[in-house]
Amino acid sequence: MKKLKECPICLSKRILSLFDQKDKNIGAPGKFSLFKCNNCEGIFLNPQPSYEESSGFYPKGAYYSLNKIKTERKSVKTKVKLELYKTYFSESGNKLKRFLFSPFRFMIRSVFIKNGAKLLDIGCGSGQFLYEMKSLGLNVYGIEQGKFDEEGNKKYSLHIINGEIEKAKYNKEQFDIITLNHVLEHTNNPNKTLIVIKKALKKEGILIIGVPNTNSWAYKIFKKNWYQLDVPRHIIDYSNKNLKLLLEKNGFKILKTRYNSRPSQFSVSFMYSLNIKNSVIKHALDTVFLPLTWIANSLRVGDQIEVLCKKK
Repeated sequence: MKKLKECPICLSKRILSLFDQKDKNIGAPGKFSLFKCNNCEGIFLNPQPSYEESSGFYPKGAYYSLNKIKTERKSVKTKVKLELYKTYFSESGNKLKRFLFSPFRFMIRSVFIKNGAKLLDIGCGSGQFLYEMKSLGLNVYGIEQGKFDEEGNKKYSLHIINGEIEKAKYNKEQFDIITLNHVLEHTNNPNKTLIVIKKALKKEGILIIGVPNTNSWAYKIFKKNWYQLDVPRHIIDYSNKNLKLLLEKNGFKILKTRYNSRPSQFSVSFMYSLNIKNSVIKHALDTVFLPLTWIANSLRVGDQIEVLCKKK
């Protein structure tokens, strides 16, 4: 573990201890200290775990993002997501469908669907998103540090490699689209990551980053019991403000910000506050908090944000 003397986002030395927290999700032993930057308001683990230490905080073969790929033939959810992606992110999207399906748009990530475009998904997990994008005509690539679905990777030709993005040898300006969906908060050097991404992204390419948002109702209400803190796996937590600062410093311009939070921002945080673990209660609370989720997203205070960027 490395003790930090400056903020990993803006490099300011004006950092203060915030609070200690236990792992409320998976139950890694010990307590973990969170600090806050007085300059950019970034929140981060301090001391900071190395890559090798971080890998020990994930369950072997059971982490949710590393499950087997689910095809549209076997999964209703995958079929629904493919329809939503076509509706909202392809040129053939129907305006009436966009209106009717709008309450469920939070189920999908942002992307640009263009036949033959090269897409790289960093931290792609099992490859589920890559499978869906390939089904919609994109030329897909992925990189994942954990143990992913190798059988699915070969079967569907997803071009997933195992390793760290900083060590990947992609060509200069190779990709039309690069996505990091809830990955940046798991990395301990975001500046270094963005340097590599900038090199691999085409001149007019699109970078899409999704992260938890500390400038949200859920964090302000639940504080240390906020679901998205997810210590110790989340090393750095961002807000809409300091994410913009980080991207601009590394040569990117934000074109659009989207708030796509889910009911779990309230339901799981509420259960953490009362030390409750029960899937039936969780599903019931999701239903109760769904209208509040729609309101939070529309008022731009949801606890998940996506930014669509281009190189400056």
